[in-house]
Amino acid sequence: MPNQDDTSNQISGLLNQQRSLQHFNLDWLTPAEPLQDAIEFYWLITWDLRDKPPYEQANLPHPSQHIVIDTLQTTGVFGTNTGVFHYSLQQKGRVFGVKFRPGAFADFFRYNPSSLLNTYENIEPFLNISEQKLVSQLKSADEPAAFAVQMDNLLISHRHPLTSKAKDARALVDTIATTDEISNLKDLSRISGFQPRTIQRLFQSHVGVNPKWVIERYRMLAAVDAINNGQNHNLTDLAHSLGYYDHAHFSNAFKKLTGHAPSHYLPESQPV
Repeated sequence: MPNQDDTSNQISGLLNQQRSLQHFNLDWLTPAEPLQDAIEFYWLITWDLRDKPPYEQANLPHPSQHIVIDTLQTTGVFGTNTGVFHYSLQQKGRVFGVKFRPGAFADFFRYNPSSLLNTYENIEPFLNISEQKLVSQLKSADEPAAFAVQMDNLLISHRHPLTSKAKDARALVDTIATTDEISNLKDLSRISGFQPRTIQRLFQSHVGVNPKWVIERYRMLAAVDAINNGQNHNLTDLAHSLGYYDHAHFSNAFKKLTGHAPSHYLPESQPV
């Protein structure tokens, strides 16, 4: 069933979060137990903006691959987007997504995720079902949980087991996400115990992006989440907590990625 109780705690990377959630509903569903080592969760976005202007949503993607079924726009298997992902919500629609854990997609489908970087592929070669049929099923589903069960069965019938390489890749990404002291490949190697070349090969074959990008992306995700959560510190403090030399370096990196300085997303009452 949809998990709505801790929605605000699960959201990560949603730019302008408070305003965004006024335009759509975002729910999570838990995949079947046999899929949980490979799939983090299902997500469902629904909106009704009829008689309202379109809303442009932006978010920072994680180092994951997604299967996306979209009733209005593009349906497909999406790789990691190294920039900011933009989506225009208009009229009334639904989007259902399958978020793979970092490192899992490569073994699950026996497909190198580097080939999907900043692009997407048709679903049919992966799941042996047409995009039109999946979209039709999503449109007609009375309850999200019913569609999730259909996806459970479909994915279980096409999965391959995860190897130790997939599990090592996931562990490395988790280490980056949860360890403040990692700012480069050398730090990751020292803390994880993996040799730098081994890390680079694992990221190439199973994560789909290089370690440097993942380290920087999680710093930016932490920045966006801190701003969204209204944590009580100014941007200079935030920059230092994320390992940047000063506010200027942090602000320049943030603006280069998002198009706006961090102060653009701050509540008016929060100090710079």
